[in-house]
Amino acid sequence: MKNIVLIGGGNQAHYTIDIVEKQGVYNVVGIIDSLHEIGSMRFGFPILGRQEDIVKLISQFNIDCGVISIGDNWTRFKVYTQIAKLSPGFEFANVIHPSVVIGNNVSFGKGIVVMASCTINPKAVIGDFAFFATGAQIEHDCIIGAFASVSAGSITGGYVKIGKFAAVTLGVTIVDRVEIGENTVIGSGSLVTKSIPANVLAYGSPAKIIRHRDNDEKFLK
Repeated sequence: MKNIVLIGGGNQAHYTIDIVEKQGVYNVVGIIDSLHEIGSMRFGFPILGRQEDIVKLISQFNIDCGVISIGDNWTRFKVYTQIAKLSPGFEFANVIHPSVVIGNNVSFGKGIVVMASCTINPKAVIGDFAFFATGAQIEHDCIIGAFASVSAGSITGGYVKIGKFAAVTLGVTIVDRVEIGENTVIGSGSLVTKSIPANVLAYGSPAKIIRHRDNDEKFLK
């Protein structure tokens, strides 16, 4: 099995480790994290070092690939950008729980994390470093942008487009052929019946625009 390192030692790492272990494809060698003490243990695995030391750590621990276990979309992007600059050829794995249902002709990028009981239906296109929490349902012919996320229990209709960095939070329903703009957040429990532009927070039933959002604004506090 290839040796994999998790990048990010928060709670997302706990879920990601569980997926990797159930996937049975990779051997977890440890976690790279910017906060926890190097050498300390998180979720049964050691903190190996910081992401700025990625080149040294790859050699030291025979790391073949990695996965970014960070929930916030912009933070995930920042970490990826730093690692790609330091180690341009570094491989990012897709970590997909074995219970996930994947339809025919689904296209996956790299660095994607898909938690248990998700469904990704035929001809969906999943961008790099997208994240899907437990039970998310992506219907046929949807396009999910890079670094976007769909939280637990959320459902899209067919032909939905979710832009880069956009976040669909808990229990959202998006009807067919709706587009969610880049860096937009859809609040929990919303019903989205029409397209929502980029860089806003929207929620409600039906969802309405509440305010503007800046680039690099975290949606997970």
